[in-house]
Amino acid sequence: MSQNQNLRLIIIDDNPAIHQDFIKILMTSKPREKQETDIQLMEKTLFGEENKENLLPQFEIDTATQGKEGFEKIARAVNNGNPYALAFVDIRMPPGWDGIETIKHIWELDSSIQIVICTAYSDYTWEETVEQLGHKDNLLILKKPFDTVSVRQLACALTKKWQLMQESKEYTSSLEERVRRRTESLNKSLSMMRATLESSADGILVVSNDGTISDFNNKFIDIWHFPESVINTHKFDIMLEYIFTIINNADEFSEQINKVRVNPGEIILGHIKFKDNRIFEYYAQPYTIDNQMIGRVWSFRDISIRASLEEELQYQATHDLLTGLPNRVLLRDRLKQAMANYDRNYVQFGILFLDLDRFKLINDSISHEAGDYILCSVTERLKSVLRNEDTLARLGGDEFIVIANNIKNINNLADLAKKLLETFDDHFIVEGNEVMLSTSIGVCLYPDDGKNVDLLLRNADIAMYHAKELGANQYQFYTDELNEKNHERLMKEMELRQAIENNEFILYFQPQFDLKSEKLVSVEALIRWQHPARGLIPPLDFIPLAEETGLIVPIGEWVLRSALKQIKKWQNEGLPEIRVAVNITTKQFKLYNLVNTITEILKETRVEPKFLELELTENMIINNVDIINTVHQLKKMGIQIVLDDFGTGYSSLNYLRQIPIDRLKIDQSYVQNIDSKRGDDVIIQAIIAMAKGMNLEVLAEGVESESQLEYLKKQKCGEVQGFYFSKPISANDCEKLLRQCVTSNLEDETLV
Repeated sequence: MSQNQNLRLIIIDDNPAIHQDFIKILMTSKPREKQETDIQLMEKTLFGEENKENLLPQFEIDTATQGKEGFEKIARAVNNGNPYALAFVDIRMPPGWDGIETIKHIWELDSSIQIVICTAYSDYTWEETVEQLGHKDNLLILKKPFDTVSVRQLACALTKKWQLMQESKEYTSSLEERVRRRTESLNKSLSMMRATLESSADGILVVSNDGTISDFNNKFIDIWHFPESVINTHKFDIMLEYIFTIINNADEFSEQINKVRVNPGEIILGHIKFKDNRIFEYYAQPYTIDNQMIGRVWSFRDISIRASLEEELQYQATHDLLTGLPNRVLLRDRLKQAMANYDRNYVQFGILFLDLDRFKLINDSISHEAGDYILCSVTERLKSVLRNEDTLARLGGDEFIVIANNIKNINNLADLAKKLLETFDDHFIVEGNEVMLSTSIGVCLYPDDGKNVDLLLRNADIAMYHAKELGANQYQFYTDELNEKNHERLMKEMELRQAIENNEFILYFQPQFDLKSEKLVSVEALIRWQHPARGLIPPLDFIPLAEETGLIVPIGEWVLRSALKQIKKWQNEGLPEIRVAVNITTKQFKLYNLVNTITEILKETRVEPKFLELELTENMIINNVDIINTVHQLKKMGIQIVLDDFGTGYSSLNYLRQIPIDRLKIDQSYVQNIDSKRGDDVIIQAIIAMAKGMNLEVLAEGVESESQLEYLKKQKCGEVQGFYFSKPISANDCEKLLRQCVTSNLEDETLV
């Protein structure tokens, strides 16, 4: 507080004459430097000399005739940050508050203000006053009538005391703030170090800027098995020399070390592959105190099991489980590589589309196991005539694709097609039976017969079906004449557009059940085309065309709106509140207004976002930042996100950490093979365990038998869906099922 700042006083007395008396005593018309106060005269008498600096302070005096009025002025002063130092308060001020009540109110507002009680009544003793107000060191009593010296002494002494108290408070507050800041800084540093060292799952190493080892935990030593001689040096460079001798990717790790030496503030993340086959993830970040970098913290985590599982899932996602051949996902990647090679080096390639003749008849007449055996045998025969640079892939069922690289001319493809046909000349021995088999082959040359993956595969497929039409067991090249089927496609596209305009679609719903509560908790909305001439058409016969032509966008919007309207209708009728799952395609996600469209439909149908599930596939979101960002926006709205057909795509754990998924949907191909000896049950077990570890729900689709259900129960799978419970049913039938579920449970035969 400034020494030159006026000290504020307030006189609270019901007699205005008293106000004037105080003002006369405490203020004078003489200039400050010429005033000689009674206190100074007293000092002359006592000390024999004049203290010119001990002058009467400059007071700023306000008055109030009632206690409440005085309290209000004090309140305004406190709120304005310019409080009063001293208040002279009369003990009796009829008809309002008396002095005691006034002082109580004042101290509730400002406990530091000095108070002088002015009283002319002997019936108010000091004891009685203390009993009312308590022992206070800022309370004095002044008896009326009072003299000038007493008033001035009290005013000077009490305001000086108040002033010193304010300065003391400010200084104490300043000290406390400095201590708080330094304590906070120290706590942050200690907390950072402790949190790092207590990460028991990771090996932690702290390295100072000069390369000295500052600290490490026992887990770090357990990971690297450092000799004592290395540890005792406390030198990071010596430690690195040892590390480089026991890992496989020493050059890669050394490059990262040099990277942070050039850019000390950079954060790095990578993997270390040990020579004993362990795999560790490392993370290194700057270690700072008060924004000053003093070193680097290294964290090492064992991800061997996770990496192995991810590698297994990656293989499953890109390879056919039966034959071990590349599947459609990897095939498309190989085709894109071949196209890129042509663009760079003008090296042509061809594809041969193989479809086994009468395989379904053989498969059904003998057994599915026999069919699997034949498919594996066919794989080995086809591989025997291919070069290492060629690719053999299985699309599914009895369809195979060969990518023949480095083709000089069309005759090379013809020769290869003949060799592939010849591999079927010898019969197959299956369960003691001789089985003759042949194949039909469609051949395309890039870029003559198609300049993108889809067109190339489609034209090869057209040529293959032409070979079958000509009697099978032969090959045919794609020609423009075969493009007649494209005309049929255009006609179907036209019909599909008319179906959108004429509202020819209907929704079916397949129930999904919670295994724990045995309740129907959601339905998957599945579209059907009610064709005026051909009847009910399943989605597989028109959805691919819709996706290719972009018609999937209005169709998808219709499905979403219709599904939500139906859910709202059931809710309004008092039926159990369930979720509805709607499939979303890549084209829909790539729309810039998808989030707005869904928001508007939710508002229009008045359905809460938590009742909507959006199903998307793994391959849709892999390395697609825009789709991932859109998923995050949808999740923030409260919509449930489901990863459909899990295990058939990339199945990478990296993207599972990047997107806010609520539920994994195990592909039905794994569920259907639970009873076989293919190891799919182990994969299901691994997926469920992984999902639980990431706090994700799991739904298994394609449940068709009691044994499959029992296995999923045993593995604590969350939800199930499949023909064992219900085929896709109409909205009316689903409504009946919902009414049943009010009193029925999952085991009722009516639900199966």
